[in-house]
Amino acid sequence: MNQNDALAQAYLFFQHGKFDAAHALLQPLAQARNADVPLLQLAAATAAALGSHGDAINWFRRALAAAPGDVAISYKLARVLVDVGQPQEALGIYLELMVAGVEHADVYRAAAMLLQQFQRDPEALQTIQKALQLAPQAADSWYLQAVLQARLQQLPQAVHSLQQAIQLSPGQAQYHLDLALALHGMHHDTQALSAIDQALALDARQSASWNARAAILSRLSRYDEAIACGKRALLLKPADPESSVNLAFNLLTLGQMEPAWPLYESRWQGALADPLRHQQLPRWSGAQALAGKTILLWSEQGLGDTVQFCRYALEVAASGAQVVLEVPLSLCSLLRTLVMHDASLARDAISVIALGEALPPIDYQLPLLSLPLVYRTELHSIPAPHAYLCSDPQKQAHWAEVVGSGAGLRIGVVCSGNAGNRKDGLRSLPLATLAPLFESIDADFYLLQPELREDDHAYLQNAPAVHWPGRHLQAFDDTAALIANLDLVISVDTAVAHLAGAMGVPIWIMLSEAADWRWFRDRSDSPWYRSARLFRQAQAGAWAPLAEQLKLALLGGLRPESAS
Repeated sequence: MNQNDALAQAYLFFQHGKFDAAHALLQPLAQARNADVPLLQLAAATAAALGSHGDAINWFRRALAAAPGDVAISYKLARVLVDVGQPQEALGIYLELMVAGVEHADVYRAAAMLLQQFQRDPEALQTIQKALQLAPQAADSWYLQAVLQARLQQLPQAVHSLQQAIQLSPGQAQYHLDLALALHGMHHDTQALSAIDQALALDARQSASWNARAAILSRLSRYDEAIACGKRALLLKPADPESSVNLAFNLLTLGQMEPAWPLYESRWQGALADPLRHQQLPRWSGAQALAGKTILLWSEQGLGDTVQFCRYALEVAASGAQVVLEVPLSLCSLLRTLVMHDASLARDAISVIALGEALPPIDYQLPLLSLPLVYRTELHSIPAPHAYLCSDPQKQAHWAEVVGSGAGLRIGVVCSGNAGNRKDGLRSLPLATLAPLFESIDADFYLLQPELREDDHAYLQNAPAVHWPGRHLQAFDDTAALIANLDLVISVDTAVAHLAGAMGVPIWIMLSEAADWRWFRDRSDSPWYRSARLFRQAQAGAWAPLAEQLKLALLGGLRPESAS
């Protein structure tokens, strides 16, 4: 058989998936120095199909040397390089083709995928947009564009791209799942529920879809259904961290603490989990005696979480342990007041250090939010002293002079939290929403937050009853000193709300309809804070009626001290 006949026969074998037979014919021919480009291309493609990546790369390179700039050869070589774990070199090939002016959608799509892999998302988005200009009917390109837009927090654009992908390829369950997640991220949960139900109609075997449905139902306050979906997700993918944590949140919201706390330990797993610090130290399980031992309790998550759960340090210290409490620097001075509320504890029973400071010798360690599991905390056993934190007397005296001692009420206000918090859209509200209080209540209002948003700044200029001392607050003990001079604090769900509750100061907390788990359901009080009173939205996003409730509560003669 001459070379042309062998090449033709090998091509037929390749077309019919008989790669071994094709390879047997092509291998000796491709090794010849005078092998031409079509032969080398077919030999390389056959080797790639058989997983002989070394031969495939070698023959594609020889073919490219004989035909520099050939788009098809370059593209196939880059694909093999990706397969063998050389994505950087593959990306270089794609970028060279793009610079050379190649107008081929597959090249741009492949480059976009690699740019995404290297977390070069803005470049990847520009690249996939070019691919869509060249091939606008490619559903997978619309989908990749949506993924990139979502990663860049361009959720409305991601929704549009996903709708285009679904229109072109309606049977892809993943497209419907991602659409549901994008809508959920925009707080369009009724639409998100419809999208996730479509995903499940196409494929009910995906744990991620059931977990997404649980999260959406939770936002819609349909917690029993959310719990059922979370359990279904874990049946399909046992011990999945995201499903476990979401199920824990839903159980906690309904006050079902016993099964929730073990699930909540999965928060340390998964791609987006916080780093689990101090793993080199023995973990305290609750079984080891602590008398005479030193235990490190360390802060995790937000400042409010630390303020809420540092109460457990008192429980641990009462067992005879020397407690080292590691917290963010801005909380150190404040949390050093923990022991002042328990006369049975020595003043040095709890030492507070900042994150990153050198540790003394430690026998055991535990993150703060694992303590409820160790203590088997349930609703009736939440440790809730009237107050467990207090302010610095000198700083309190300073703010007493600033606030004055008039006859009117002195009310602290927090209308928004950290804008970067993923739940900020649910918990924060414009300052102007509270105008019914400012205009109807005989009181001085003090904004406790250190930063104001642009619209709030504008409103403040025409609100003479509202003062903004919060801009002068440096650390949380400054905030505590100001709060100690107030009759009442009214706050959205932020760290300041926890601080007021921990100090035993009357705190009225404004909650979204789907509030965080720690406020439970259908309660106007809090088992965490005796001085707290909860005001809940009747409908998602409806802050104005809630502001009216606050106004009527004060006008009706409900003095702040009655909140406790």
